[in-house]
Amino acid sequence: MQTAAWLLFLACGIIYLIASIRDRDLLMIAGSACFIVAVIIFLLPA
Repeated sequence: MQTAAWLLFLACGIIYLIASIRDRDLLMIAGSACFIVAVIIFLLPA
């Protein structure tokens, strides 16, 4: 169940990253990328 939640967090991060790339907002791109990396780190032991 936790893995499914982390995958949803990952999906949200990807959606935010795509939206920030479309808006060309560098701060949001950096924040979204960091969030995605953090979620991937949490998913590695699973």
